[in-house]
Amino acid sequence: MTPALRLWRAETGAVTLPTLFWIPLFFMILLMAVEVMVINMRQVLLDRAVEVATRDLRLGSASIPSHDALKTRICQIIAFVPDCATNLAVEVFPVNLSNWSLVNPEAPRCSDITSTLVDDPVFDPATGNQLVALRACLRLKPMTRLDPMALALHLDATGRFALSSTTVFVNEPRTTGTAS
Repeated sequence: MTPALRLWRAETGAVTLPTLFWIPLFFMILLMAVEVMVINMRQVLLDRAVEVATRDLRLGSASIPSHDALKTRICQIIAFVPDCATNLAVEVFPVNLSNWSLVNPEAPRCSDITSTLVDDPVFDPATGNQLVALRACLRLKPMTRLDPMALALHLDATGRFALSSTTVFVNEPRTTGTAS
């Protein structure tokens, strides 16, 4: 038997080629799993931050603060998201009770981050017993653009995707005097 034929029939290294084909697939699956885990963790952190920041509003013990104050409070609670203050938009608007719609007729804030919309909450805080929705929209970049999960995300012009959290509460009437 010739040395070339013997080398051709040798079984050493038979696992190398299948391994080279399967390792990228397993790496992609691992990368996708980590990406999903990070996105879910950030969504849970955003949901919790919105709930904690609006706790006093839901209890009726505080008036609705400014947009910047809400952003600051939510970003203090999240603490894991880089550039939270620049990538977070908060909107407060009354719920339309005729159709129970949670759509803000003024302007959707979960649009492109390059938008120049005014971010101040628009509604009359003096109106008592009004059902009010608070929506926080956080724009984040995916960890990497290599895995199919990141490629499936809807990205804006800056390469960011949106996470949003909504809470609804009743704007309780405030009393300015003390009870006797």
